[in-house]
Amino acid sequence: MIRLRFSKAVERINLDDIFSEEDDLGLLDVTPLKIKAPAGNILANQFEEVSNFYEINGHLPSIDAQAFDEKRLARRLKAFQFNPEQCKALKQYDAYGLLKCETIIQASELGVEVIHQPLPVEPDKSELVTSLDDIFDDDDDDLLDFDAPELFTMHHVPVERKEQPDEIAKRQPCTNFHRYLPIFDTVQQELKSGSSSLDRFRHELNIHVGDAFILNGVMGYVHSAGERLEGYSTYNARLHLIFENGTEMHMLFQSLTHGLVRDEQGSKVVREGLALVPDDTPIPTGLVYVLATKSTDSVLAEYKSNLYKVGFTDGTVDERIKYADKDKTFLEAPVRVVMTTECYNIDAHKLETLIHGFLGHRRLNITIEGHAGQTYSPKEWFHVPLNTIVEVIKYILDGTISLYRMDNTTGRVVKKKLNK
Repeated sequence: MIRLRFSKAVERINLDDIFSEEDDLGLLDVTPLKIKAPAGNILANQFEEVSNFYEINGHLPSIDAQAFDEKRLARRLKAFQFNPEQCKALKQYDAYGLLKCETIIQASELGVEVIHQPLPVEPDKSELVTSLDDIFDDDDDDLLDFDAPELFTMHHVPVERKEQPDEIAKRQPCTNFHRYLPIFDTVQQELKSGSSSLDRFRHELNIHVGDAFILNGVMGYVHSAGERLEGYSTYNARLHLIFENGTEMHMLFQSLTHGLVRDEQGSKVVREGLALVPDDTPIPTGLVYVLATKSTDSVLAEYKSNLYKVGFTDGTVDERIKYADKDKTFLEAPVRVVMTTECYNIDAHKLETLIHGFLGHRRLNITIEGHAGQTYSPKEWFHVPLNTIVEVIKYILDGTISLYRMDNTTGRVVKKKLNK
């Protein structure tokens, strides 16, 4: 037996039927779509703050509120509502209908004045100011009527210059000033006799090692110049300057020349091609010293019998080693001065470099743990007999160092074999 089942005809339902039924679960409570204010639109971003306040708190900001931010937003909203142009510009961002200015916009477009009942009280002018444009538009007395500056038009832009050096030049007492007194005495005598003269400084004169000058009323002398510095469009190097008042400083060449030009009395001593110091008068250029360490570090135990540091200083050795126990250059330990060599008429810094280069294979090659726990490798300490250092200095000074070489096995200087 066959049973037939008949289903009731399904009643057709359209969208109107769906939306007309009660929404007990609130599924159709959809928040109005908000248009995000563009990052560069200041007006829209200001209105967005008002909208966010309404969205979070569920009511408009009140002027009578205790919170300053709410009062500020209330004034801002009122200013928007009384400005038809701003209302029109902000309409697309008003998802909650906060502005309520549609009638004002339509009326303004038609040229018809619309009076709302009850007539709102005109807000304080200060509450209508929401941007710089409002300030400039309300200039009844033309106080702000001036030509706009050409902010983005560049005139006479200089070439990019190197940043200010980390080391700022400062004068300090010259500990060996007695060496330079004869130089200043000579210049003063020549100025009195007329054999030398002062020429108002200009960049064409330039400055060289051995020149004397007047800066800020004080005579100075260019004792030496370091290596040319990279990164500058024109020549620049750090100069060692000695001043007649017993001070010294290391100043950049460009800083000195610019300072002489700016100084109304800035001058260069012109000496008619004569050497500032007679050829038979030695010019002191610094000290090369040799030190031994008093460190008790066990890492240095096997080297201490022949371990020496070779260094250079413009001042005194005592001043240089004053804080040896805190300086990794001196192995963070007291040192003993073994010997010093005073250099004349030569670049003492280059002498130090030549000594280091000749002794290079005998450089101390170890890692030491410092007082603060950080490790470092000494650069100016050599495991070599003292007599070897003395011979290297002697041969460099007399110009015969090219005839010798270092025996890296014994650590001694030996004469090169000439090819027959």
